[in-house]
Amino acid sequence: MAIISLINRKGGVGKSTISINLAAGLATHESRKKNSKPVLLIDMDDQLSATITAMGGGFDDKFVPAISAEQNYASALGEGYGASDSLVVDSLIPRKRSEKVKIFRTNKVRMETLETTLKNKDEAAFQLTYFLEPIKNEYSYIIIDNPPSAGLLPTNSLVASTDVLIPIEQDGLSLIGLVDILKMIENIKHSTNPDLNVLGIVPSRFKLVRRQSRDVIKEVERRYGDLLMPYIKDLADISAATTAGYDVFSYCSEKSQAYRCFSNLVDAVLGKLGQD
Repeated sequence: MAIISLINRKGGVGKSTISINLAAGLATHESRKKNSKPVLLIDMDDQLSATITAMGGGFDDKFVPAISAEQNYASALGEGYGASDSLVVDSLIPRKRSEKVKIFRTNKVRMETLETTLKNKDEAAFQLTYFLEPIKNEYSYIIIDNPPSAGLLPTNSLVASTDVLIPIEQDGLSLIGLVDILKMIENIKHSTNPDLNVLGIVPSRFKLVRRQSRDVIKEVERRYGDLLMPYIKDLADISAATTAGYDVFSYCSEKSQAYRCFSNLVDAVLGKLGQD
């Protein structure tokens, strides 16, 4: 069982898109096993983009019950309860598989105040760890999408996680931000979670035609070569799939660039976890 957080202090780097498709790809991989366990996707960002996409996207209102539940993940976590099966529902992804990624019923209003609520609790950084303890072994993988910050919510995710993926865009500021993220992870390792492992750095929205993109990738490879993961191209198919509430594996053909990008990433993650 692996708990994988996707972290970046910058918004718009593709964390939610990667979270959704990684969860769908891992669910497909796991479903081929004889005694498979489901994959759980946790949305820690109060924008709830991952939840909305996983429940059908922005073209209809299928996602509304999942983000406005009276009994919900945000309330249970904020009030110090443990996770229960009553909070978990099937998402719609992967669309082409009967074994769906699980998500928590949540509540957008409660999510918007969750960080403030957690700050008032003893052992505030450990609340997600305690929350997941009753159910974590029911899942093969838990994927956590995080808000673009270095606040208490990403901290909770890192404390609860076994592994981290860092999506980055290809610009000079991202290199500076990457140093800060790695320092944050090291601080968590030294203070609360010594077994936390950086799985890799994922270049996201990569544009091969841009010299800046290529230069940034070369610099990442020079500094952190062993952490560089397969890049995700800036493709219309990926954006279209996300908007429509689909995972790339269900929306695109196996021969498409989008399918291959995420297939390569899933394979790389499995390889790093020793489960390929």
